[in-house]
Amino acid sequence: MRSSSAMRTALAVLIVLLFAPFGGVVTGSAEQPVNLGIEGNEILPTYSRAVQLAFERVGDMGSYSEQDLVGVNEWLVVTRVPLDKHQWTKAAPVSSEPAPILRGAYIWNFEYPIESIPLLQQSLELGEIESFSPLVEKQQRARLTPDDTEFDEQWHLENTGQTNGLSGEDVNVTSTWDTYTGSGVVISVVDDGLDHSHSDLSPHYSSQFSYDWCDDDGDPSPSSNWNGHGTAVAGVAAAVGDNTLDVTGVAFNATIAGSTLIACSTGDSMEAEALSHMNEDIDIYTNSWGPADDGQTLEAPGPLTLAAFESDAYSGRDGLGNLITWAAGNGLGSNDDSNYDGYANSRFTIAVTAINHNGEQSNYAEPGANILVAAHSNGDGEGITTTDITGSGGYSNGNVTHTFGGTSSATPLAAGVIALVLDANENLTWRDVQHVLVNSARMNDASDSSWVVNGAGHDVSHKYGFGVVDAGAAVAVAESWVNVDEEFNSTYGPYTLATDIPDGNTSWSEYTTVVTDEYSLESVDLVVDITHAYRGDLDIVLVSPSGTESWLAESRSDNGNDYSDWMFSTVRHWDESSLGTWTLKVRDSSTGDNGTLNSWELILHGVDADYDHDNDGLSDENETLLYGTDPYDADSDDDGLSDYDEVIVYGTNPLAIDSDTDGLTDYAEVMNTGTDPLDSDTDDDGLSDGAELNYWSSDPLVYDPDDDSDLFYHFNDCNDTNPNVNPGKPELLNGIDDNCDDYIDEGYNFTDLDNDGLKDWIEYHVHGTD
Repeated sequence: MRSSSAMRTALAVLIVLLFAPFGGVVTGSAEQPVNLGIEGNEILPTYSRAVQLAFERVGDMGSYSEQDLVGVNEWLVVTRVPLDKHQWTKAAPVSSEPAPILRGAYIWNFEYPIESIPLLQQSLELGEIESFSPLVEKQQRARLTPDDTEFDEQWHLENTGQTNGLSGEDVNVTSTWDTYTGSGVVISVVDDGLDHSHSDLSPHYSSQFSYDWCDDDGDPSPSSNWNGHGTAVAGVAAAVGDNTLDVTGVAFNATIAGSTLIACSTGDSMEAEALSHMNEDIDIYTNSWGPADDGQTLEAPGPLTLAAFESDAYSGRDGLGNLITWAAGNGLGSNDDSNYDGYANSRFTIAVTAINHNGEQSNYAEPGANILVAAHSNGDGEGITTTDITGSGGYSNGNVTHTFGGTSSATPLAAGVIALVLDANENLTWRDVQHVLVNSARMNDASDSSWVVNGAGHDVSHKYGFGVVDAGAAVAVAESWVNVDEEFNSTYGPYTLATDIPDGNTSWSEYTTVVTDEYSLESVDLVVDITHAYRGDLDIVLVSPSGTESWLAESRSDNGNDYSDWMFSTVRHWDESSLGTWTLKVRDSSTGDNGTLNSWELILHGVDADYDHDNDGLSDENETLLYGTDPYDADSDDDGLSDYDEVIVYGTNPLAIDSDTDGLTDYAEVMNTGTDPLDSDTDDDGLSDGAELNYWSSDPLVYDPDDDSDLFYHFNDCNDTNPNVNPGKPELLNGIDDNCDDYIDEGYNFTDLDNDGLKDWIEYHVHGTD
């Protein structure tokens, strides 16, 4: 039995000797010492860019402390080695099992974790594995704010001014309940537990879709009286309404599922499983938790959780995609920003910030370029009334609390509205729902200076996103919403610069890229790799071709190191055109610490808005449906004339090189010969244009006569008045050049047809005899 101090010493030596020069991800492979059955191409490049970056981040062994790695038994490994041969690798795990979501990813267990690290490195160098990283457990935090004064009415559902707030400043839901109540929609509350025995939750609770990931069983009940967060969240979203009990949820006929996750320390694998659990049946995952809101934490989901997000979006709900709502964070007092939270900062999640009963930013609510909408929560001395753990547990004695709040409460309110939207139109995709929210959100706090109009005409705010979620407006938009077209994505970069960022300079360093793909944008990702000893010194802004700015990072008290391949996401450019010059602006206005912009990368997501991909002047739709031409080839028949010129200008066939089949291409007739590409005999002389030019060398624009109608024209008929004289006639002994070969009576010099001893030519031409 080794002592803990011996283990720490061994680990420290390993870190110094091994980890500094390498990371946990490589590409390429060396020759394997044994036949491990490795086949096919590398797996890592098949993952999305976001997942690849996550593997690079978690595979950087230098980023872990000794304390992080001591006791880590599970390692996330990517390998093409078949499962039954994992123990044959150099690392030789005790056991191996497939990781959730990602093909080719496995969780390896080791009896002696510390000794396994150099062996994993050897497996990496031998090409047996492509990546390894420790599955370090972390404690996620519920997004709460301190309790406010008692309040016994749900003003967020109908604000009549009963709390001295702004009358009408609510979620505007009461008018929708006659038609939509969330019936048939399943909301999974991913949190610290769910008191499903609560009389205002139990009628619509589903044990089938629930799970406790901490205790590994099917009962998500809170494990302690302190874990009332999830129960309060569930009540805001979907507490049973119109039952004479307690409170009403915004979608009070939706089905509620509980997913106990943050009541214990979680790892990437557990989070991935919770966030993809039964994603064919669950419609919405609502999440009111995340990394610390202290303005100094830069934390993102691991590769498995990011893969779960992607699986939800592209596979969940029979391919329509799950909706994932996420609390933007409560760190405003610490100058925190939702863009520093990789969960809320993902384009697959809907980041929700909070406003109070006056429609103003709650004093804790984080801003961010990633925020889609705001929703009502506590602030200005008033809280949110919702369900509480039955009895003395939770926030208050009894079954109800009046003091819930934070973006923890705003987020399930938005999730409930989304349930109403899906009740109104069950065919909406995850992207459609985001479009519906953007197009139905209401501008609040209209005089606030954060509001701008983006290049597509949308009002958008760094504080509030596109505004307050509005249930009545959202279902009205959803009812007639037509599904958006296929999603397109394009990447520009990464641009490797290794450029110093001037220290203590208020001027911007600017970097540009020209986007040639024309999309109607939804979200935009910016990946930056910046080395800096005090990242809180930096301002980072992305500017679109329309001039809309996305402030992604602002100077603050954060002495953390670097933005290491950090992916910022912004929705502020929604519906703008992607075409044109994008500008990244970076500055370090504080003195004392230097930094380097190593690389940056722009990733665009949206709907294809290029109606003429080949720029030939014909719309893609007309080319496809009307003309049958190739919308990605300006000259479908490769004759030198564009499809537009052929269809609109000249009327020729854009799918045929020679429309009149005269032996001349359409291009040659239009551009060179001046003949009619739709008339094979432009001068109507009976000779095709091609024959005149290619065979007879005559002018296809000038009529060539055949006066004797012998089908031989003047240019090759030596007597166009005599039909018996032309190149097709036999030569006769008559003193005429019958066959137009410039010889008269040739061939008769050696014949004697009457056998009189005189040659025929001499008889006819000399003696005049027959």
